[in-house]
Amino acid sequence: MKFGIIGYGRMGKVYHEILSHLGFELNFICDVVKTNSSIQYYNDYKMAIDESSIDGIVIATYGPSHNEIVKYAIDANIKYIVCEKPFTTSVKHADEIIASLKSSKTRLAVNYSRRFSQIYSNLKNDLHMNNLIGKPRTIIMTCGAGGLSATGTHFLDLCSYLLDDKIKSVYAISVNKNLPNPRGKQFEDPGGYVLLTYQNESRAYIDMGDDLGLQHFIEIIGEYGRIFIDESNQNITIRSRTIEDREKPKHLYSLPNPTIRNDVFNIGTLSELIETMLKNLVSESKLVVSAEVAKESVEIYSAIRKSHDTKKPVVLPLDDEYYEKEFMVT
Repeated sequence: MKFGIIGYGRMGKVYHEILSHLGFELNFICDVVKTNSSIQYYNDYKMAIDESSIDGIVIATYGPSHNEIVKYAIDANIKYIVCEKPFTTSVKHADEIIASLKSSKTRLAVNYSRRFSQIYSNLKNDLHMNNLIGKPRTIIMTCGAGGLSATGTHFLDLCSYLLDDKIKSVYAISVNKNLPNPRGKQFEDPGGYVLLTYQNESRAYIDMGDDLGLQHFIEIIGEYGRIFIDESNQNITIRSRTIEDREKPKHLYSLPNPTIRNDVFNIGTLSELIETMLKNLVSESKLVVSAEVAKESVEIYSAIRKSHDTKKPVVLPLDDEYYEKEFMVT
């Protein structure tokens, strides 16, 4: 299996190590800065793709460039494409790529890494199949400043994954302190807090205001209990009513919620999760994070920015200027 890497920053180097670990051959590296590697170097992605005989590429460039690189790779009949988030920076571009994929033999995966974690997969099963805390109703996620696209998009995706539902509406308030963007001054990604309402009336609240500086923390609230997830310290605590008390009315909120689990919660290293993604991509199995899945996060972010601007809730799907609008995020 032969791959090329387009974008050789921090993530590009991570992919290089993983491809080597999997035994895949790295055919070229394409970046604006020449590497010291003995591997074939390009500074033009079109030339790199045209002159190389490869099975797949990794796109680890900044977000605004993803659209044209992905489209070019599909037209060049590249079989496997891995794209870092954001998949695109507009909903329109996402739909255009999805349409192109349907008439091609290309498989495209986007790196929403938590979907490749077995421990999150088990938790989702516990929530929906094992009725661990009753029907999940709310997710609350707090995190320090980091941009609702750059970092927050992973949590937007995680909420939809764990609630197993589609978003109906988005309401977002900007808390933008005009902090310097660590990815470059050309990018603009204001922080804030967001309320997501899902089709089955479950909801998620994410607070990533630019006035916060703390590790992320997740709370999942169900009909009869709560789950506290502290990824940074690898801990999960689950509290819930007893089976007997679940038969009692919900308004008896003073009933005890004893701890039923207090365990290690290790989602896996970034390299392990990406390796799982690559194995899924080159297999015959259904894609875990397809272009259609990745588009949902693009649309949520576009709706967040519309809500920021209009100061009103936004109902999905988008069908106005914000459907086409591109955002300088990465």
